[in-house]
Amino acid sequence: MMLGIPQRFALESWACVLTAWVALGTAGCSEGDTPRGTPAPAGMAGASASGGAANLPAVTRPDPELALLGSRDATYERVCARGHADAFSTALCAAGGRPRIADLAALLELVGLGSQRAFALSGNSTSLVSKSVSALNPRMLVFPRVGDDLAPPATLVAVGFVRGEQFVELVGRDSVSGDLNFYLVSFEQRCSYDASGCSLADLLTEQVEHDWTTYSVYDQEDLEATPFDCKSCHQPGGHGTKLMLRMQELSSPWLHWFPQRFVQQTDSDRVLSAEFMAVHQHDQQYGGVPLPVIANALDEGSGAQLEALVRAEGFADQPNPFDAQIVKETQNGSSPTWQARFDAHLRGDAIAVPYPGIDVTDPAKRDAATRSYQDVVQGVAPRETLLDVRDVFSDDATLKLSFLPQPGADGKTVLLQMCGRCHDGRGNPALPKNQFNVRNLDALSRPLKEMAIARVQASDETRMPPWRAGTLTPAALEAVRAELGR
Repeated sequence: MMLGIPQRFALESWACVLTAWVALGTAGCSEGDTPRGTPAPAGMAGASASGGAANLPAVTRPDPELALLGSRDATYERVCARGHADAFSTALCAAGGRPRIADLAALLELVGLGSQRAFALSGNSTSLVSKSVSALNPRMLVFPRVGDDLAPPATLVAVGFVRGEQFVELVGRDSVSGDLNFYLVSFEQRCSYDASGCSLADLLTEQVEHDWTTYSVYDQEDLEATPFDCKSCHQPGGHGTKLMLRMQELSSPWLHWFPQRFVQQTDSDRVLSAEFMAVHQHDQQYGGVPLPVIANALDEGSGAQLEALVRAEGFADQPNPFDAQIVKETQNGSSPTWQARFDAHLRGDAIAVPYPGIDVTDPAKRDAATRSYQDVVQGVAPRETLLDVRDVFSDDATLKLSFLPQPGADGKTVLLQMCGRCHDGRGNPALPKNQFNVRNLDALSRPLKEMAIARVQASDETRMPPWRAGTLTPAALEAVRAELGR
């Protein structure tokens, strides 16, 4: 999982355990298109997003990894039975039964972030949802405000959300152990019961933030063997070490964060806020925060506020950071510092590093997606014509964010780049998925290599790498087969 800071709390992992392939599980699994379809008839939902799940139909296109972990009441009871002592678990599991969470605003209210809060939007992410994130569809992080003295907040709960996915990521500090607990809240909408699943308009407009019918909740222990494994990014020290908050862009000028207007307006705010407002100017809210608040934010909305929280919690030392030196160097062309960070990622030593430029989008794709979104939300165009506002990355960003392997790379390099985040030998040795270690290919058994070959060639949701992580080109696939065939 990765809550993160899209380069930050990185809730991420590409693990996958689909029973038939349990030995490989993780970083590689799950391909499949984003759900499509049309909204279910009004009234089908019937339930309040609390208990009432027994009266709801089954989800027609559930996430294949989360489905293995159960859903609805069963997940709530399992998480609450573990007795976590962070503010989210305390509110969720309080006497009186399962709380109603009918929308994103209600979830923020439940964890104490309804009004007394700070927030930041990211236009580039190296997290679980990296392929969904740009200024057109940014990742929203909502968290407690921290004072100038950088004293940790009395309680810590932070929430991460991006449109296009029916889940919200949370992290809380345990009041007993002091450790971080990570969660995923997976919600259902009326369209979840339609034969074709949910449409782009259901998932990418403001509709996805409202009218939830019910929800499931998973913690880091549930998720460890899935593509949502929080520990693959939040536990960079390996199995048994403490989990941490992630924010690779920890210091000024916070190149991919916006808004950023106090003290001085940053270039990222000028560029990314303008692109964001061009798309969402007719929305009422984004990520549970009213649009006027985002548009007029001063100190309450910024990467600097998130930096303060991460430092206050004791996580100033970030692996594979994106620092101010990179920004300075790119003003004169390429950045040797960024290249060194990227090379560490290619070796399988670290997660990807954020893009070296402010904007990850292709201008033509961005303009088309902006027009399409405006036309649909204003009723000028039919809902089914909405373009996917996530499909806007430039060719350069696609390569530098590792959505595709490097051209001409050999099989070992491809495996390290595309699978190293989850299959690098750092994970829980008790989990079958961690038998597949791309940093020690020579030690893999022949049956395990053959299983990996089958997975990269698969045409269903078991394919490696999972669609959220990236795609192998035909040349990269051939190189991987040759490497594993040795």
